[in-house]
Parts: sequence; structure tokens; C-alpha cells
Amino acid sequence: MPHQSPKNSKGIRRVIIVATVLIIAGLLTLAALTKSRLILPAKMVLKDTNGHIQSLLSIPFSRLRLIWEAYIDLQNVKEENQVLKAQLAQLENEITAYREALIENRRLRQLLEIKESSEWKSVVAHVVGTDIAPWRAVVTIDAGKKDGLTIDMPVLCQGGLLGRVIETSMSYSKVMLLTDYHSRIAAIVQRNRARGILKGDGTRGCALDYVKKGVDIQIGDVIITSGLDGIFPKGLLIGKVKFVGPGDKSDLFQFIGVEPSAKIQEAEEVLVLKKPPSKDLMK
Repeated sequence: MPHQSPKNSKGIRRVIIVATVLIIAGLLTLAALTKSRLILPAKMVLKDTNGHIQSLLSIPFSRLRLIWEAYIDLQNVKEENQVLKAQLAQLENEITAYREALIENRRLRQLLEIKESSEWKSVVAHVVGTDIAPWRAVVTIDAGKKDGLTIDMPVLCQGGLLGRVIETSMSYSKVMLLTDYHSRIAAIVQRNRARGILKGDGTRGCALDYVKKGVDIQIGDVIITSGLDGIFPKGLLIGKVKFVGPGDKSDLFQFIGVEPSAKIQEAEEVLVLKKPPSKDLMK
């Protein structure tokens, strides 16, 4: 083991002594500063700095919390809107049903008035189908043989005459509308009693044929059934004159366009006249 020189030993002792003195001096200085409150500003600076750092760090988290709360509120509002929309749709459906019932009630009242004013027995039926052929004007109603319906019974709807029964089954019947090209109805002009035959003219309505030239026919004249065809009772409202023309030069008759009074395209309920009165309809 090598022998340590006296000079090196003295140097180490000096370093230890100096370090010890510096440590003791530092501790005394720290104690003095603490006692004299000079270190408090430094602590306050550290605390403020720490507070600022925490504040800066808390801003993103606060914003995230606000965003999350806003998202939750938005979801709640969305759910409430969906509930309110469903309730609104239900109320609209109920209002529509009530309105439809009211409108139907009004139509049935009008048919009831026609029924009460007529001497014929009658049956109320509903239109359940229409013929899709463009050259035909035929509808299907939900009354048939079991209801006492037979061919050629007159059919009325809101506004006036609709047509006549042309086919029957046990529960349903087909009705030819007065606008059908095959329809023929004995009619008269109510104002001057001029007679003619009302023919169907498709989408243009009807035409009153066989009224001689020179007979006074005016736009707006009311056309009613004459009862001479043995099918329709006398006095049923058909429509009004909408056009009067001289016809062909070689023709003896006028051309008279008639607008049906019945709301043909809107017909939903109809009244089928079943039985004529006992008195003579030809009078």
C-alpha cells in the first residue's frame, strides 16, 4: 500500500474545512433571510408562476368541458325536437282525420237532403274505384245486389246527377257517369222546357243534342232530367249550359255544351235511387 505524503493530507484537510465553512455560512445566511422575510417575495414569485402555469393548463380543459356540456345540451335538444316532431305529426294526423270526417259529414248531409226530398227509396254508397280507360267514365261503388241494386238505377252525388248503374255483383256495382261517351239521358231546359238528349262528351262534359235551331238557349240555362227515358225521374239537376253554337250549316240542331253540376271528379259518396214512386213518372 503506497504511503500518502504529508503535503496531500494537508490539502485534503483544507478542502474539507473550506467546504464545511461554506455550508455553515450558507445555512446561516438562509436562516437569516428567512427570519428577515426577504425570501417571501421569491416564494410569492414561485407561487404566482405556478398559478399562471396551472391557469394556462386549465384553459383547454375548461373549454373541453364547455364543449362537452354544449354537446350534451345539443343532444338533449335534438331528442326533445324528435319527440315534439312526433307529437306534432300525430296531432296533424288527428286534425286531418277530424277535418276529413267533418267534410264527409257535410257531403252526407247534402245527400240526406236529396234523399228526404226524393220520393224514391235510396241507398248510400261509397266510390271505391274508377275505370282507368281514358275513353270510359265508370266508377265502382260498394253496394250491390245484397243492397237491392239493379241495372239502370239512377245515381246522384254532391251537386246533382252522377249517372246510372250498368253492372251489379253481390257487394259492388259499376256506375256509368253522365260524361261517358255512351251515356244518354232525356233532358229539358228548365227555363223554356226545350227538350233534348244529353250525351256524354268525355272530359269536355256533356252536350245537349236535338235542340232545333231557333230555340232560345242561353248560357247559364239549367238542364234537368225530363223523365221521358223511363230511367231517371223527372226534375233531377244535370247541369248548366256553358256554350251555345249554331252547329253545322246542314244540321237542323244547335250545338249546346253542358257543364255537369255534380262534382264528378270529387265524388266519394253517392246516393242510388232504388224504387220509383207509384205515380206515373211521365207526368
